Amino acid sequence: MSFFRKVKAIFHDDWCQSCTSPMNLTKKQLYALPMMVGHYESIDDPNYYVQNLIKVQKKSDIPTGCYACGTYLYHCPKCNKTVAKLTIFLPVRDQEQIEESHLMDNTELINFLKNA
Repeated sequence: MSFFRKVKAIFHDDWCQSCTSPMNLTKKQLYALPMMVGHYESIDDPNYYVQNLIKVQKKSDIPTGCYACGTYLYHCPKCNKTVAKLTIFLPVRDQEQIEESHLMDNTELINFLKNA
């Protein structure tokens, strides 16, 4: 495995952290979060997201002042690993003010996102 592939896997969410191969995007979905502007708290517990994500079809369905979460499921065809990327943002006008992103390989979260 080349040094370049290892570095690329570190900086690209769609490259497997285990085997450094490109992963396939298998599903993406938009959710609202029960956090209001001015009350953002960084949470890295996958169970929080399983219990609190509210599925929406489009950004305009997110109540004004609420944070949103874009979820992306990636699957590695080489080592069969699946990871979830969660991007937390505040919809402001027609833009996304991104707070943070998480890469998680929690089985319960991945199953929740697959079946949502």
